[in-house]
Amino acid sequence: MPSFGCRSKQILEVLLSLEGSDGILEVVVTHISLNSAGGGELVCLSLIKALRNSGNRVTLATVDKTDWLRLKKIFGKITVPDQEFYVLSYSPRTSLGTVNSALLVALFWAELLLLRLIKRHYLMINTCGEKVNSIADIAYFNGIPLRCAFLLRGTNAKRRCLSILYNLFSKTFDKINPSLIVANSRFNKGLIQKCIKNPAVVVYPPVNVQRFRDLKRKSEDIVLTYSQYVPTQNLGCVARIAKIAQEANFVIIGPSGSTSKNTLKELHALASQLSIRDRVTFLTNQPFSRYIELLSIAKVFLRTLQNEPFGISVVEAMAAGCVPVVPSNGGTWYDILDQKQGKYGYSYRSVEEAAEIIDMLIEDDRLRLEISKRAAQRAHEFEISIFDRKILGIIEKTVSS
Repeated sequence: MPSFGCRSKQILEVLLSLEGSDGILEVVVTHISLNSAGGGELVCLSLIKALRNSGNRVTLATVDKTDWLRLKKIFGKITVPDQEFYVLSYSPRTSLGTVNSALLVALFWAELLLLRLIKRHYLMINTCGEKVNSIADIAYFNGIPLRCAFLLRGTNAKRRCLSILYNLFSKTFDKINPSLIVANSRFNKGLIQKCIKNPAVVVYPPVNVQRFRDLKRKSEDIVLTYSQYVPTQNLGCVARIAKIAQEANFVIIGPSGSTSKNTLKELHALASQLSIRDRVTFLTNQPFSRYIELLSIAKVFLRTLQNEPFGISVVEAMAAGCVPVVPSNGGTWYDILDQKQGKYGYSYRSVEEAAEIIDMLIEDDRLRLEISKRAAQRAHEFEISIFDRKILGIIEKTVSS
């Protein structure tokens, strides 16, 4: 594995080339890694597209090398930056996931500090604000801030202690070089202001509603979940709900990587233990067309992640005509469904309640279609054009000030 020092010369060459020119803004977009291919990565790619479409020159800075072919397979058509640099050819891999994550965050800190020390004519936007919220000019928060996790109910003792220590460490940089904070939801903004105590503005993540709105629907008794195959997604909840809700088949689809092996093994074991292997399907690293196909036939879209800051896939499913069923906390409930039970979808507090709601929606087509229609209309409030307009407006104000 190449070290940070081995690539420092190439990185410096890219940075020193950022001179800027009349009418063209040089922007460095930073992200720990795009290879996990989740919602945060989609936001980063959308920001790159918006910036390039506006005539700006974009450089992408990541810790590991981006697998562009894999991203195109998962997301479909994407816009690549003008140039990019990275620290490592591939992510660090140890037997401990916590160690891997810590190494990536440490290298990301080093990369951001290097970018700030090289004084050139560029604007720096960090789309991993939940990991590092200082140093860059603008920090967009895609997830629950690592330093704020101790405020959430259900956080285990180990994570709570790590979060408190990381919060203390991060406070130093808040004073030295704070960033303009942009939160991806009202729910996340409230948490950020409670912990970091800096003002924040809300810009909802971009959703290509048009891509999902015009699908030809052929509804089947399918409950769909889109998720990365990682422990934090609480995917075992899908199998436990499926055991109770016996009116439908369940499908989980999403990207998997080197850290997904144990999660997949546990899911298959749980499905066998509950005797529901014939009713739960696990699909990994499928082409985007497969995801679209499933959205066009699923009746219900199920999310299991607790305290989810937003949930791009929920809006996509709503636009496609699915009725969302989400946990009764986080941005999926507060921001997307607007805390209105039964209007755009449903929230649940237990697997039993989720199963009851799903059975009701599968059996009552009239009710489901009424909610589906309202959900599709609601999805337009998160259209990608709104994200573009708001984030570019923030960038313009930042540059002018």
